[in-house]
Amino acid sequence: MKTKKYILIGICFCILVSLAFAIDRGKKTEYYIKFDGVIQSVDSDSLTVQGDPQNDAGQRGRYIIKSNDGISVRNSRGGKIDFASLAVGDHVEILYMDYIVKSKIEQYALDDGAEVPDVQQIDITE
Repeated sequence: MKTKKYILIGICFCILVSLAFAIDRGKKTEYYIKFDGVIQSVDSDSLTVQGDPQNDAGQRGRYIIKSNDGISVRNSRGGKIDFASLAVGDHVEILYMDYIVKSKIEQYALDDGAEVPDVQQIDITE
């Protein structure tokens, strides 16, 4: 009898945790964000971008972008290129997606040295 009671309590706990996670995730909205920068370093797995001073606060620091197959990379003429074709000194525009609480969108910022989340596209601008 005690075993059934503990199993029931465990199931209820799992349901409550799942519900709390769903409610918390529901408060955040998917936002697409752009910033400009200059590539500081490149290797086969990642690159480091220094945000332009004209960017919004929280997008002027140095950020890391990890290579993955989901990133669309385009040259200045709009043609698709490989991630490996990016070079130090390239001026780029980064489009990425993040989940942000609506009330915090005005205060949104990346931490200096942070990895940019869910990068969708990199465009060479010059």
